[in-house]
Amino acid sequence: MNVVKAFLLILFVSFCISKQSLGQQYVTVKAKSGDGIWSLLREQGIEPNPTSVAAFKSLNEATLRGKDELLVGAVYKIASNAKVYPIFGKAYEQVSITSSKLEGHVYYIMGGHGGPDPGTIGTFGGKMLPEDEIAYDTSLRLARNLIEQGATVFIIVRDDNDGIRDTESFANDKDEYYLGGEKIVLSHSKRLRDRTRIVNRLYDENKSWAKSQQVISLHVDAYGSKVEPQIDVHFKTASKSGYALSKALRDTMAAKYAKYQPTRVYKGAIDSSANLYVLNNTKPVAVLVELGNIRHSGDQYRLVKPENRQAIADWLLDGLIHKAKGTRL
Repeated sequence: MNVVKAFLLILFVSFCISKQSLGQQYVTVKAKSGDGIWSLLREQGIEPNPTSVAAFKSLNEATLRGKDELLVGAVYKIASNAKVYPIFGKAYEQVSITSSKLEGHVYYIMGGHGGPDPGTIGTFGGKMLPEDEIAYDTSLRLARNLIEQGATVFIIVRDDNDGIRDTESFANDKDEYYLGGEKIVLSHSKRLRDRTRIVNRLYDENKSWAKSQQVISLHVDAYGSKVEPQIDVHFKTASKSGYALSKALRDTMAAKYAKYQPTRVYKGAIDSSANLYVLNNTKPVAVLVELGNIRHSGDQYRLVKPENRQAIADWLLDGLIHKAKGTRL
């Protein structure tokens, strides 16, 4: 083979690989009795709207009866809009955008503590329960929820080894870092300044186009030394806009408790006098979410259950959607 032919072959192979990598991915679904285009799209986590329905019809016009009717037993292609986010771990790294409810809204999700600082450490079932790991897992769940709704999300505290974990115990590692690769230091005051600096830089980069920008910082309270009361999810803020955001989240929590735990009175509060550095110095609206009390056995039992951490993330998402849309429960 001469040099020219070899070169052309390399170009052809490169083109094929590039074309394949840029090509649209699809899932295939067999239509059942009673299925329609909208139901098939919803089953795949895709919001039925004029764009997604038109795309479906274009892909499947040869197997539609008329323009809209599915054939029972026929196999249909549905374009997959899933993207891979390794930060969420292998089980959760594929994320599909299922709606545009939060398109244009920017969220800075920040798990508390991290790196050399685990936060307060509780003990549950004879095992260590580090605050930063509970907060980090919940923050990833919330971030993933937001991406599904079309939001732009920046996960400020990150850990390449710990994605979303469906476990009830957590190892206390120290390898978390900041978005951009910056190291998390032991100094408490420097950590707060570093986080604030990173968020404010991103805020300035995004302010020309963002509909809104908000910081959601997640912690687990360490309230009480001799007496450890059970604490419902509650909020801390340092501004009027932060209070409005906190109220939207708190009202959503109260509604969810009323629906799913009607015999229990929700007592989550908003502390609007919090003298906390990040809340006072970040340019976006900021709220700190306390997920419970790391020292209370009831809160510990609730927080070690992965389904409960997911429920909190789901409810926070609902509150953020209501706030973004200016709607009330």
